Amino acid sequence: MFLINDIVEEGRKIVGACSEQKFLAWCSDVVTMIANKGDFEAFKGYLDICTAGCPSCESTGTSCNRHDCGRRCVALPREVETVIGVNIDGIPSLGFGQLFNFHLNGPGDRMSCDRSWQDLGQFYSTYRDLITPSKLVAYLQTAEDNGKQFIVYGYDSAGNKLRREVSGQWLDGYAVPTIYGVALPDAEAPLIARITAVFKDESVGTFRLSTIDDSGITGVTLGIYEPDERLPQFRRIRVNRPCSWLRIAYRKSSMIFRSRWDHVPLKSRLGFLLGLQARKNYSDLDLAGAHGFEADATRLELEAQQQAEAPTLSPVQVVDRAQNLREKCDYDIV
Repeated sequence: MFLINDIVEEGRKIVGACSEQKFLAWCSDVVTMIANKGDFEAFKGYLDICTAGCPSCESTGTSCNRHDCGRRCVALPREVETVIGVNIDGIPSLGFGQLFNFHLNGPGDRMSCDRSWQDLGQFYSTYRDLITPSKLVAYLQTAEDNGKQFIVYGYDSAGNKLRREVSGQWLDGYAVPTIYGVALPDAEAPLIARITAVFKDESVGTFRLSTIDDSGITGVTLGIYEPDERLPQFRRIRVNRPCSWLRIAYRKSSMIFRSRWDHVPLKSRLGFLLGLQARKNYSDLDLAGAHGFEADATRLELEAQQQAEAPTLSPVQVVDRAQNLREKCDYDIV
């Protein structure tokens, strides 16, 4: 890896006179352009994460007797772009796509017997869904963020779209009060039943979105948002059986550079500069030249990657789906 600062002098000769913001944005475009061409180690990550139980059971302290009660829905950190594999309690499992529930030969919305996980997509703005309609509050890390915008989009308990009036104009969303040291909803705050999106101004510290009960003391954390997050999106997965922890292999999200001291997750410095020249050619609508520089930039990064790869094997995996799954089930499908 190297720093943006290490290529600033040569990079600005390629880009030309521009603002710092534009230069960093082009650097982000170059990393995304090259990273999408290969399976690079710098974009792979692994994490261990504890799982939570059925929200209905947790809220009431009893069993809800739902057929999918044993499932675990897990919201993943913001740096998770794509899930590559999941171990459930340390045991390998089979992954399914978002439309697997609709496959005619599958279990539908019922629990299957194999250890499996299902990708639920990357369009969730909170860690968990609301269990019951609730009022929302925000906890600020620093007083410097007083008055920053924190808008929640969705629907209230009556099924109406959340709306707010600003200077005589009606806009979508509910503005959660942002006051450091005070976490109380407005007097006329709606009971929110479903959250579809969240918008947050760039801030100095983190924001924590939470429900709050009638006592005004306790609630459930719905999400914690970092200073540079504006339109948060978290990927969620669902595992098909009770478990205490997951080990997840994933591909990291694309880099967004915000200062010249950020690390570039590539090995070839020359490849990065050629990628910057490709970005310049794209801007000038010189597509032929851009394609040539992009191909060379990718080739140099792939060669650098191959030199760093360990001589290990990745054997082909075969799953025998012909065998009756009920015979392998250690509990009955309800």
